[in-house]
Amino acid sequence: MKWLKKMFERIYTPKTLMEAARRARLPHEKMQVSKRQTRYTYTDGPMMFLGQQIVKSMEDAGFPAKIHCCYRSPEQQMDVYGRGNSRAKAWESPHQYMEAVDIVHPSLFWNVSADYWEQLAVSTRIVSEKFGVDLTGGLDWGWDLAHIEIRDWRSLKDDPDWLDFKREELRSVQEGQPAPEVPRDALQRRFQEVLPSVWAQYLRRK
Repeated sequence: MKWLKKMFERIYTPKTLMEAARRARLPHEKMQVSKRQTRYTYTDGPMMFLGQQIVKSMEDAGFPAKIHCCYRSPEQQMDVYGRGNSRAKAWESPHQYMEAVDIVHPSLFWNVSADYWEQLAVSTRIVSEKFGVDLTGGLDWGWDLAHIEIRDWRSLKDDPDWLDFKREELRSVQEGQPAPEVPRDALQRRFQEVLPSVWAQYLRRK
């Protein structure tokens, strides 16, 4: 029976027991996805499209993923800031310009292992290199791991369409009116700038 005891000790080490406990806590973190990312959005700016590409790369690696947030209104941003979940106030975040996405597990959300975030880093790098877009975010900073953004998003702060949108949004808050729609022309112009070949292919298919 000594051989059985040795085999048991070899299989059930503290490391394997901890891994088993982690897997029990995080069911279905890695699995094949029945409904996969196959359609892509071209009218919500380049980051939505790139985020969908990252989701597909995650799924290809066996990790379910979804875009939790792309656009976040200034009011929502202040709420997130007030709860300590962001270091950016309103209009200081790329989410107000649809230049960032938060990608999380569809059911476990942020409650995932380091393996999940490591794969998200890999998938982000794959998409960044494939489309030639400089992406950064929490994966580089070491916090807010779900967050990915286009590095030069701050260039949009001086865009006339976004400045007009910001003024209209502030006026709507002051007057208690519905918020204006995000500037679609600016989003399409930005898509052309960041992903010109993808935009050209999209126009040919229309």
